[in-house]
Amino acid sequence: MRRIIFQFFTVAVCAVYSINLAAQTDTTYHVALILPFQAESTTGKLNEIANARDLYTANRVHFNEDALISLDFYQGVTTALNEGHDNIKLQVNVYDCGNSDSLTAELLKKPELKKMDFVIGAVSTPNSKLVAEFCKANKILNIQPFTPSKSLTTENQYHVKLAPTIDAHIDNLFQSILDSFPDANIIIYTPKNERSLPLAQHYDSLFRAYNKTEQKKYNVSLLNTSDMQVNGRKTTLDELVNHSKANILIITSYDEPFIQSTLRTVFEKSERANIIVYGLPTWLSGDVLRLDYINDLHTRISDAFWMDTVKEKGKDFMRNYTINYNSEPSRYAFLGYDVMSFMLQSVKNYGKDFLSQIITQRYTGIGYKFDITRTMKNEDTINYYENTHVNILKVEDYSLHKIW
Repeated sequence: MRRIIFQFFTVAVCAVYSINLAAQTDTTYHVALILPFQAESTTGKLNEIANARDLYTANRVHFNEDALISLDFYQGVTTALNEGHDNIKLQVNVYDCGNSDSLTAELLKKPELKKMDFVIGAVSTPNSKLVAEFCKANKILNIQPFTPSKSLTTENQYHVKLAPTIDAHIDNLFQSILDSFPDANIIIYTPKNERSLPLAQHYDSLFRAYNKTEQKKYNVSLLNTSDMQVNGRKTTLDELVNHSKANILIITSYDEPFIQSTLRTVFEKSERANIIVYGLPTWLSGDVLRLDYINDLHTRISDAFWMDTVKEKGKDFMRNYTINYNSEPSRYAFLGYDVMSFMLQSVKNYGKDFLSQIITQRYTGIGYKFDITRTMKNEDTINYYENTHVNILKVEDYSLHKIW
């Protein structure tokens, strides 16, 4: 059995424990890590593996995805902690919230949680809402690395959203178009539903604002599949394509059948026109989308994660992680490492009230970068703090390349 499974067992059955980093200081910072390890079900699956009659049967046992995310993140966190930080004293309490609203609510009643300086987690949006409101009420800094939902909390100056919102993705994709395609024909194509249309309208508003102030303007068409009209005139996607210049086709949809159908249609026209597709960050994790369409249309997508395999620090992390856990680190292991390293560096430089000091300062990790800004509800009220850094990736030769 792989060493990682034994590590998982240790975490799963020990829902709360502490890590102390020795330091030349009398100040101890208290950190709560709230993750859905789901100890009971995970232990049962481990027993299935241990009692399996053969390797084939053992390999058919699947762990809950949130539990695996929790383990990978936790192992990234401990890798950062084990590097040693001589001038910081840290106590980390780890809690299993079980991916359950009721269990999370009960967990948050523990008296020691009100004494925390930082709370990291949870993973799912419902659990994270409970954690965010608890931290707001008790004036505890809540570091949220997982869910980009804008509805987690409001008027909460103690909330740090490290997973960029979809607005941040669109803002960065838009800026990359300005930098790379200054003379392109812009087509924004969307189904008219509550998830997709607002994204298309966000793009449209960005281009309209740009055209109001710049001498050289973009030709921009927003076409939704419900009315197939642009400026009150019936049209088609084919009619909007310009055969004399680059066409940026922005598809604001999460629906895989819709995307697949659109890409197939565009792919058939791509020999007669220069078409570059811009998609959403979820596309490459889909089960239906054909990679040849995505590749041949030079598709651009966005992702907060980009693994640094060049710098020595990134190489050291991957090497040490593989040795310690007998598996390669996932993106969530990188996330755990970068979140804890970011927190330790911020505390070292500014103490626990570091938020006001790190605005406009970029933290560069080995898989993630954090550009923290204030998201305002109005002129005087902070809604929350948000990481706005997103990488733009191009699919080429059936692999991803960072281009912006």
